[in-house]
Amino acid sequence: MQIFLAAVLLLSSQAGGVHDQAPAEWLVDDRVMTCSLESQPDSDTLVISLGPDRGRELAIRRVADNTWYFLVVALAPHDVPQLMTADEFSKQDRVEVPAHFQTRAWATDSELESVLNAPGLYEAYVSDNLESEAGGHVCGFTYPGVRPNQAFKPTAGSSRFVNHASAASGGLT
Repeated sequence: MQIFLAAVLLLSSQAGGVHDQAPAEWLVDDRVMTCSLESQPDSDTLVISLGPDRGRELAIRRVADNTWYFLVVALAPHDVPQLMTADEFSKQDRVEVPAHFQTRAWATDSELESVLNAPGLYEAYVSDNLESEAGGHVCGFTYPGVRPNQAFKPTAGSSRFVNHASAASGGLT
């Protein structure tokens, strides 16, 4: 009976150990990682400045709905576009993420969408392994959304528009 009791206690302590694991620790340290938005005439770009020992993987999280976009992952699914490989990322000291960069929300069967697709608070995460309890570094930023001067403006000769009078005669403008 004592052996049985000892075995039960041993198993319960091991099972409890899995659930007692500390959550990942995400550090804010400007020497390792900073985020800023650079405005361009046609789009915004998230600029992530990176220091040493920051990790090999990158994700962006939209805080409002907790949507995660994994932009650099060592073993990404084939249908999830990546910004670059983990090896390339590990060699960068500056990474630019265009607001219009498209990928899929992580762990869902979602359509391709722009990573920065709604105004609000976002966070960028770097780690050696984002899907572990290893933790890493984080920085936050606010995306203002698309401004009026960034909306699509047709140019002369744009093939997006059909001149219906010309199309009736067989030509496009």
